[in-house]
Amino acid sequence: MGADGMSIVLEADLSQVAPARRFVRHILSGSADAGRLGDLQLIVSELFTNAVEHGTDDTVRIDVHDDPAFVGVTVQSRGPSPGVGAAADWSVARPSALSGRGLGIVRQLADEVVVERDGDQLLVTARCSTHQRADA
Repeated sequence: MGADGMSIVLEADLSQVAPARRFVRHILSGSADAGRLGDLQLIVSELFTNAVEHGTDDTVRIDVHDDPAFVGVTVQSRGPSPGVGAAADWSVARPSALSGRGLGIVRQLADEVVVERDGDQLLVTARCSTHQRADA
């Protein structure tokens, strides 16, 4: 990526969630306030986990975006991921559900979520303002 962001490719394994979170924290620690940085670490955790659980590739790519007003992450994976529909349809599962919370959490935390598909490639981008919202 250019000067406004960086990328990392990690093994598609749940043991790589912590390195994904550390990468986001390292890149954005000077750009976002502590609350938003925490939101973005949770967002990358949820998107990375979804990519691992529903993807078909051996790796997952994470791009971190940094500009003056917004910061964000894009998680790129391969596979059908049938449960990943339009972001507007994402909601948090009922408390009794065993799974299904992640995408709803991402939608609640991010100011903008974009889902893009190109063949079997899935890109999910979540953007947040650099400062936590007053209602958060």
